[in-house]
Amino acid sequence: MADSAARAREPDFAALIAELVKFRDERLNREPSDRVLAKAATVSPTTIGTWLRGDSFPQQIDQLLKLLQAIRGQAEAMGLIRKAGVAALLDSDRWRRAHEAEARRRAEGTRAAVQAQQGRIVLERMRPGRPLEEVSDPFQLEVHHAIEAEGESTDLPVLPVYVQREHDRLLEAVVEQAAAGGSRIAVLVGGSSTGKTRTCWEALRPLREQGGWRLWHPIDPSHPDAVLADLTYVGPRTVVWLNEAQFYLDDALGERAAAGLRELLRDSGRAPVLVLATLWPKHWDTLTTRTTPDLHAQARELLDGHKIKVPDAFTSPDLVVLASQAANDPRLGEAAAHAQDGQITQYLAGVPVLLDRYQEAPPPTKALIHAAMDARRLGCRSPLPLTLLADAAPGYLTDAQWDQTNDDWLQEALTYVTAACKGIPGILTPVKPVANRNRRPGPANYSVQIGSGPLYRLADYLDQHGRRHRANEIPPVAFWGTVIRAHPDDLTALGEAAWGHGMRRDAAQLYKNATSYGNAEAAYNLVNHLRDIHPTDHRPARWAVIHASLDNPSAVAELLNALRMAEAHEQVAALLARDPAAHVSFNRPFGIGELLNALRRAEAHEQVAALLARDPATHASLDNPSAVAGLLNALRMAEAHEQVAALLARDPAAHVSFNHPIGMRGLLSALREAGADSQLAALAERTIIRANPDSPVVAIWLLNALQEVGAHSQMTRLAERFITQISLYKISFVARLLYALWRVGAHEQVAALLAHDPVARISFDDPFGIGWLLGALWRAEAHEQVAALLARDPAVHASLDDPSAVAALLDALREVGAHEQVAALLARDPAAHVSFNHPFGISEFLNALRAAGAHGQVATLLARDPAAQLGLEDPLAVIRLLNLLQEATSDDHFNTLVERLPGAGYFDQFVQIGDHGKRFKFGREPDGSAASSWTWDDLE
Repeated sequence: MADSAARAREPDFAALIAELVKFRDERLNREPSDRVLAKAATVSPTTIGTWLRGDSFPQQIDQLLKLLQAIRGQAEAMGLIRKAGVAALLDSDRWRRAHEAEARRRAEGTRAAVQAQQGRIVLERMRPGRPLEEVSDPFQLEVHHAIEAEGESTDLPVLPVYVQREHDRLLEAVVEQAAAGGSRIAVLVGGSSTGKTRTCWEALRPLREQGGWRLWHPIDPSHPDAVLADLTYVGPRTVVWLNEAQFYLDDALGERAAAGLRELLRDSGRAPVLVLATLWPKHWDTLTTRTTPDLHAQARELLDGHKIKVPDAFTSPDLVVLASQAANDPRLGEAAAHAQDGQITQYLAGVPVLLDRYQEAPPPTKALIHAAMDARRLGCRSPLPLTLLADAAPGYLTDAQWDQTNDDWLQEALTYVTAACKGIPGILTPVKPVANRNRRPGPANYSVQIGSGPLYRLADYLDQHGRRHRANEIPPVAFWGTVIRAHPDDLTALGEAAWGHGMRRDAAQLYKNATSYGNAEAAYNLVNHLRDIHPTDHRPARWAVIHASLDNPSAVAELLNALRMAEAHEQVAALLARDPAAHVSFNRPFGIGELLNALRRAEAHEQVAALLARDPATHASLDNPSAVAGLLNALRMAEAHEQVAALLARDPAAHVSFNHPIGMRGLLSALREAGADSQLAALAERTIIRANPDSPVVAIWLLNALQEVGAHSQMTRLAERFITQISLYKISFVARLLYALWRVGAHEQVAALLAHDPVARISFDDPFGIGWLLGALWRAEAHEQVAALLARDPAVHASLDDPSAVAALLDALREVGAHEQVAALLARDPAAHVSFNHPFGISEFLNALRAAGAHGQVATLLARDPAAQLGLEDPLAVIRLLNLLQEATSDDHFNTLVERLPGAGYFDQFVQIGDHGKRFKFGREPDGSAASSWTWDDLE
């Protein structure tokens, strides 16, 4: 039934052809002629005639789109392209969908056998990937080669015997669901060389046995381009292989790819589909953490809830199984004998060999490796051009080291880093440019040139090693002077890295170069950053306005706002004269709302009218509640009452996804502000039915949202629904739910939750949950349960590893007046035991100690030198710790942390301290000295 409904919504190909013929005959005066259309489509005029009469079906979509483009060009020449209905008629995506739907209809045999054969041919050509039974080489799918063991037999399989672990069983369950007919996604998250890709390879076995599956590994011309080019044609029983998924999802194009993948997974007409993705933890955090602006909204919704953690090490039971298999494979035996700390997969992938080769490399060779590490960690995608590495490497050498190099240093370094060892690839692996083999021609199939000359890929583990061990290093000037000519797609990220490290002139050059390729985000950064250095020089603004692309509404809105802040009035006018309202894409509804707001603030009334004339309320996607709320609020602020009505008439309350709990809160508020009471009530009712009972975090967001908009009845019913699941939750979630219920005044539900006796379920391994529960019980005035919890003596038994958890427990004990317990907890010397793996937690712990007046513990913690030891990946943790150290009048520790800021990429925070803003106005050199003054004229 759902499939029938979905197909009913697909454009009808015959009706579209008839409408196109009528448009050409009546409004274009039969232009272009059949002969002109034939030349455009590279077919005969007779074929064009049979297509337009409906006597035959175009076998190639690209030829049909060329015909469509020729008619579009004629419509533009006659000034008809903006007339009502014309753009929709000539929309290439609509024709693609119609063409595929017609091919499916013919393949199903609804007409003659010839039509069915034509449809099957078209569908087979459309379907990306290869039959799974033909996919036999794991290395083509980027599974790591394994080491060669001493005395290894020549008849061993290419991959070592596989030892199943817990994460394999979790993935196996997902694969079983796909094999049973459901579309699924699994995201394996773990460090380099932990076995993520091998796990995915092994998981394909049941699908091979079932038969009829294909595997699609999109990589050409670039990862997200490849996804977008063929995603429409993915059919049932397809495995979508997204190894190192950050390459597919981590930019604006990646957001489109993520949106397309989400649509694929929920399209029942193309089920079953299985998406297998792998990510390092760092990239998982980047893609799933909400930011302002929200750069990865689509990627987050695609990935969230589908994480399968791949551990760094084998557990004791895993090692027992490994030992039992070692006799069958000497590679396993060697790994079992020599791998440290259970890191079996890393050993098999040659990690110790790689690290040893790296650490023992001669200075020129190590310089080449460091250039590759820095390029990767600061924004260059893989593979890396040799020209970039060769030009940057000399800057890493001291004068004495450079004087001692011979003329063949580069060749010697390349020989060293590319040499295989123990059967695994070297530190750098040569990469062949991707050829356009077996690819359909078309506008999306272009060749991306990443530099000139040879390309190299840095070994994964050394890539990760560089990110960890060189995180506080500022590359030399030679590096920045080289990467200004990097791949256009990398320039903006490199510019952000340069700015964060104080290399302001290099950042300006990178932003300028990126802007010249049309990157509107770089244009915004160019204007915004250079305004602070040269506030009266509007040449950067002029460059930005001339070159910035206008397709991304969010980026255009940011640029317009930046120009206004810079008081670049002429450039504001120039940007508006380029008519952004006519060019921005409607693929980003949140961005349309942002652009409307920016245009309204700029008093660009004509542009506001032009954007509204494109009817965003009718065309915007209704999937993301944040985007719908943003658009609804913007339309209301623009007093576009008809558009508000049109958007509400599409019933967003019935269509938005419940994967966005924060966005749901915003949409409920927007509906209330718009006076859409019936939609507000409908969405509140959907909230009760669709809210995920497995996610108490969602419960907390939605309870607050319903309370804020006055939906008290729905709030109480939702609370009751979650309380029935209370036994499934960790105690920390129970505590947060209790706190949320108390906060919104749901007294009956508070009592119902307390009746489940959460104190009886506490675990001393979760001091964070204990602290939260104690505080929530205190606020709810559940004094008996507070006493029962304290009677279990949490201060004596709670784990001391997590500083956030210890801080939460310490704060809660103080709040409830449990002074003896506070003293008992501090007597256990938590400052000497908490882990430094949690930078934000250390700042919370330090704050809790100061609030408790535990000066001795503060001294103990500072003696461990967190300012020098903590990782600085989390900007909020860095800022919080800076403030606390300053308040604690700990000058040495404060200054230590301040000096680390530029190396860690926090130069904006660095210049806000003392006289740094004046001294380092033009930036800071890698050696720590202030940069000389420079202007726009000094840029290339």
